[in-house]
Amino acid sequence: MDHFRKKHPPDRVPNGLPRRMILRGVGPMFHAGNWLPAADVYETASAIIICIDISGMEPDTLAVMVEEARVTVSGRRGYEPQDMVSRIHQLEIERGFFERSIPLPKNVDVSKAVSESKNGFLLITMPLLRKAGKIKITVR
Repeated sequence: MDHFRKKHPPDRVPNGLPRRMILRGVGPMFHAGNWLPAADVYETASAIIICIDISGMEPDTLAVMVEEARVTVSGRRGYEPQDMVSRIHQLEIERGFFERSIPLPKNVDVSKAVSESKNGFLLITMPLLRKAGKIKITVR
């Protein structure tokens, strides 16, 4: 038997974790569905910005739900095989339904959140929620 296969069974990756945990992105970003699109989360002085890879998806097939501390994006990337294909040699592009819930590092103003599709990416910009504070009001 091959020594590599003894050390790394097919359902496990070299670091010993179950392959499904790596492929499904188990961690701080929660999800449901068959796959997860890649996502980046940025913070500026005034906003949180999420950039999600939506290549191959039409923007009108996506749903975005913004809450003060979480963003949930769902959609579906389809696949229409060519009629002339007789054999598939490699499939790496994830397809099907996805739902991804991303916790935000700070609360955002949901009423001012905006999104746009640009060059195969979904950009969600959410202004930071300003904390209530004290102000001194002059009495006249």
